[in-house]
This record gives sequence, structure tokens and C-alpha cells, in this order.
Amino acid sequence: MILLWATLAAAEEDEDFGTTIVVEDERGTKRVAGSAHSLDEEHLEAFEHDNAERLLEDVPGITTRSEDGYGLRPNIGMRGANSDRSAKVTLMEDGVLFAPAPYAAPAAYYFPMATRLVGIEVFKGAAATRHGPNTVGGAINVRTRAVPTEGTDARIDLGLSRFGGTKVHAYGGFGTSTAGVLVEAVNLHSDGFKVLDGGGDTGFDKNEAMVKAFWAPGAANRFEAKLGYSDELSNETYLGLTPSDWQADPYRRYAASAAGLMDSSRSQAELAWNHSPSSALQVRTVVYHHALTRQWTKLNGFTDGPGLHDLMQADPSSGQAAVYMAWLRGEEDTDSGLRIGTNDRRFHSFGVQSTAAWSRPGEDLSSRLELGVRLHMDHVRRLHTEVDHGMVEGVLQPAGEQVTTLDSVATAQALALHAHEDLRIRNLHVLPGARVEVVRGERVDEGTADNPAVTRTTVLPGVGLLYTLNDTVDVFGGAHRGFSPVAPGQPAEVRPETSWNYEVGTRLTGAQRSLEAVGFFNDYDNLTGPCTLSGGCTGDQVGLEYNGGEVDIVGAEFTGTFVVNLPIDLRIPLSGSYAFTRSRFKTGFDSEFPQFGQVEPGFSLPYVPEHSGSARLTLDHPRWTLTLGATGRTGMLDVAGTFPVQDTDIPPLVLVDAGLNVPLEHFTLYAIGTNLTNRKNISSWRPAGARPVAPLMVGVGLKAGI
Repeated sequence: MILLWATLAAAEEDEDFGTTIVVEDERGTKRVAGSAHSLDEEHLEAFEHDNAERLLEDVPGITTRSEDGYGLRPNIGMRGANSDRSAKVTLMEDGVLFAPAPYAAPAAYYFPMATRLVGIEVFKGAAATRHGPNTVGGAINVRTRAVPTEGTDARIDLGLSRFGGTKVHAYGGFGTSTAGVLVEAVNLHSDGFKVLDGGGDTGFDKNEAMVKAFWAPGAANRFEAKLGYSDELSNETYLGLTPSDWQADPYRRYAASAAGLMDSSRSQAELAWNHSPSSALQVRTVVYHHALTRQWTKLNGFTDGPGLHDLMQADPSSGQAAVYMAWLRGEEDTDSGLRIGTNDRRFHSFGVQSTAAWSRPGEDLSSRLELGVRLHMDHVRRLHTEVDHGMVEGVLQPAGEQVTTLDSVATAQALALHAHEDLRIRNLHVLPGARVEVVRGERVDEGTADNPAVTRTTVLPGVGLLYTLNDTVDVFGGAHRGFSPVAPGQPAEVRPETSWNYEVGTRLTGAQRSLEAVGFFNDYDNLTGPCTLSGGCTGDQVGLEYNGGEVDIVGAEFTGTFVVNLPIDLRIPLSGSYAFTRSRFKTGFDSEFPQFGQVEPGFSLPYVPEHSGSARLTLDHPRWTLTLGATGRTGMLDVAGTFPVQDTDIPPLVLVDAGLNVPLEHFTLYAIGTNLTNRKNISSWRPAGARPVAPLMVGVGLKAGI
């Protein structure tokens, strides 16, 4: 099936052992006592999405907050967890953490290019306990292409799309059962769909390259190496639009955003050893090092004036506030007053992790014990500078000397241990597990007194039950301790985000159909709000975390697939998902975190829709494949409050996509269309002003392979 609402394929079927995280036992019984979803390569390629946010909208319980329309820096949340920069979700590539600094600065300013992924795995509930540090919502593991083991495998993908979009994606590799190598590279370009006042570039260029190799000198050992490099130049800004300007032209960009430029580069190096001394024992050890450098120049705000987010929503037409807006639009000159800042950040993340799985098969009694350890260190240097600018005849002009607004170094060392047992007694699986996170964090700010390093130890137990009623029906349930670590340098009163999460459900699987229904309840002891520029924070707030107190999140998720086979060589797979999520603050408080504000008991969380879903219909013929899809959600709050949404919140949204693939003798032609109805919706008010969803995109391409 195109979309598998079940556990994942057996690791033995993957040439790169260990990149698929969850396996099936010898009877094919699903080993996940909870909600786990897999998007396979066919699903990912149906609409040729280069935006990971759009791909993940098919998974129930995931919420996204589109910022730039292209998913350059995705904002992903799960089951109510804050979506800002995906900081509350554990993100992995082939089982290894890939966020720039998962502990010291968890905001994910990097995400692998969606076009080169061959699978995405999503874990929620107790299934996420094995994949920390963040276990409050869940974990996402993206899978990259495996090295060939039987000869040559190569392909090139050339695409053109609206707004000057181009794609060049190529890979080639050769291998045997003993050794192999794979080289892959991608370039994406767009001129951008926004129009800058006075003219200028609003597009981007992204490059990504990967080299994989393996050597298997014998049946018991396999050595793997992976090198990666990526860079990006994107003319992006945090500045949005006022409601009236958005209504007139949602794709406008103000003159004051002309300096917006993200310049980043990332390197990746990993070495892995898979050791299988017997069929019962498998050990995988990975040593990794990731480095990311980025400089983002953009408008930060006014030298002496209102915050940009509040000014945008107020939409002033008179008074001093209207003068500030005239500066932003380039309609009125000023000698100074606009702060253009460059956030220069250097990230390093490195460590070693090892997982051992011992299996004891049996007809009525079997066991699979997994033990894991990870020693991780990460480091971030933040150097923020600003230069005062004026606006003269619609053009930004420097008006002062560069000043340093932040110079800090944050480091974190983390020891993570986990144990997970799958004990099967006939048709019953008992899956106890535990995770221990020992995190030492320290932050040093230039010009201020050093904060002492803080070490926190957190024990995260969990247990799951799965019972197989027959060959097609399972019931399952679980409970686990949710956790999200505190970043270094926080005030003493800031506590880690912790919760007790409960889940119960049933799963039906068969050759032509599948169905999963899950109910969940997340009981937060303390929910936190991480303050970032992308979330609308300013000044000294940036980098701080705020307690949100006790919160309840309750919901239900449904997924299903069904295949209709017609006698005219036409196969029609249908799939759909739906999620209901309701959140409630249990206490009232007044918070400096802008997305909380003045909270009263019963308020709902921001950027969490109560209803969301997706549907997909495919007409699969030997000569062509046509896929139609739709994703939708109800409105979202911009600040904690009550429904229904208001004009200053995020309206409901439905997006319709289509993709056509025509395989020919030596190549495949494809055509895609996204947002076919050309919906013009506000996707977010963060960081500063109304942001539009991407408009109607159409494209064509050609794939040729060996």
C-alpha cells in the first residue's frame, strides 16, 4: 500500500541495517504497542513535495506552522507539543539525532531535503520512549537511500515548477553483498512567490550531497560510513503583513525586509559498526559529528518603538503607529530607527550511541530485549549584532555602527540510557521500558556573571501492552513519562517539561485494508514555552523558557486504507486520516511568553487545531498513476485562549494536490499541482505579521534511471 498505517518493515529487508527503527517478529506481529506510522517512498513521491511539513500532514496528531511556504525550516509539533522550530520533537536521520544542538539549542534550523528521503517514520505514545530526548509528543526518523547490494542503481530527476523553480536530483551507486558505495546530490532553486517592494530576490538556493559506503568482510560484521554536506542561501525574513495589506496582496513583502538573507552550511560525518555474532544478538554502534554554521540577517524591529508582532496585528491607520508602518513599507523616509540584525550561530553536535538487541524466539514464549546508550555533547555559539538603518526613498540605508546584542556560548553533555523489552506470551506482548536522561548544561554570556553548570537526572518509565485477537486485529495500550529537557542557562525556577501520557487503541490489518483508532491523554505536570525569534519573542526574552503549568491534552486519531481492484487493470488505493485534539490549561497565570500571555483556566494552546485530517485517492494503472489528495484543519489560536478563532487567529485551511506519473520505456514523466484551488490563507502570525500559505504551484519533471 502507498501509506502503511502500521509498524515498519523488518530491518532485515533494509540494505542499511539499523536505519529502520521498529521491526516485526518472526510471526509478523506488530511490535509497537502504540501509534506508529510509516510513509514509504511511493507516498513521498506522489506529489513531489520538497516541503517536509506537507508530507507530515498525512500523519494524524502532527501539527505544522508554515512560515515561508517552502518548509525551509519546518515547524512541527505532535499531540499539542509546541511546533516552533520542531524543538519539542525528537528528530533523527537513520536513527541519529540531526537537530543542530538537540540539548543546548533544540530549535531545528536544519531539516534534510524532503526530495532525497525514501521514508519517514513517526512514533507517538509509549513507542517514543526509546527515542529521546524529547518524549512529550513523539519522534520522527527520516530514512535516506540505501547503498545498492546487487549491481548498479542510478537515477536523475529534473524538474521545473512555477516561480522559477528548478530541481536537479541525481544518485548513483554500485555494490555487492560485500561492499558498495552511493553518491547522491540535490539542488533546489526558486525565485520565490513573494514580491518585494522596490524589487529584489525572494527566492532560495539549496544544495545537499551525501556519500554512503559499506564493507561487510563477513556475516558477523558490517562497517558503514556516511558523509554529508548542505548549504542554503535564502532571501527570507521574519517580517509579515498587516491584515489590510494581506487582503490587498498576500504575497507582498515590505521594503524593510529587503536585507533578509539566510546563509548556512552543514557538514555531517558518521561511522557505524553492525555486529551480529549470532542470529540472536545484533549490536549497532554509531559515532557521529555534525556542524552547522548560519548567519541570518533580517529586520529585528525598531530602535525605539512597538514590537513588530503587535504592530502588525493592530493594523494602524493613524498616529505614531501608522508612521512606523510607513517606514516598513518604504512610504516615508527616516534617518534611523530600523534595527537590522545578523544572528551568527555556530553549532557542533557529536557523540556515540550503541544499541544491542537480543532475541529469543519461541512458539508460545519469545523475548526481544533492547539496551541502548548514547553519550552526546553539543555546543552553540551565538553572536548577535545589529546596525541601525534608515529608510530613504524606499531603500534601507545604514545609519550607525554595528553593536553586539548577544555573545554567548551554551554547552550540554548528555548521557541517555534506555531499556526496552518485548515479551510475548502467546498472543500477548508485554513491552516495559525505561529511559534515563542525565543532562549537564551550562551557558556563558559575555559581560555577565557566569551561571553555574546544572546537572539534571530524569527517569522516564513506560509500559505497553499489545494483544493479537486474530490474524488481522490487535488491541494495544500504554503509558509513559513524557519529557523535554531545559536548555542551558535558564533561571532556577524553570522546570523541565514533564507529563504522563496514556494511549489505547486498536489496529486492523489485511492485504487490501487497514484501520487504526487511537485515543490518548497527555497530563502535563509542567508545560514550557521556549522563547525564540521565530515564535515572536524579542530582546532579552530570546533563549529563555517559561513555565506553563499543568495542561491536559486529550484526543483521538484515526487512519485507514482500502484498495479497490477493478477488472480493467485499474487499482484504486484510498487512504485517510483524522485527528481530534483538545487542550486545556488547568491553572491561570500571567506569562511573559508571548504565545501564553494572560492565561485563564480552561484556555486552549496556541497553534493546535481541534480537528485535522487528510484524504488520498490514487488511480493506479500499468501505464499511468494519478493521485489526488487533500489535507485540512480547523482554525488555530495565535495566543492561548478560547475557540472559535478570531480575526487575529489562524483561519481554517484545506489544500488540494494532484500528481500524475507516466512510466515510459526508459524514463518517467510526471506533472504535479499543489494548492490547486489557490487558497489564500494566513498560515501564521509568527514571527511578526501575517504569513501566507504557498500559492498554486504546478510543475513537470522527468526521471531516468538505470
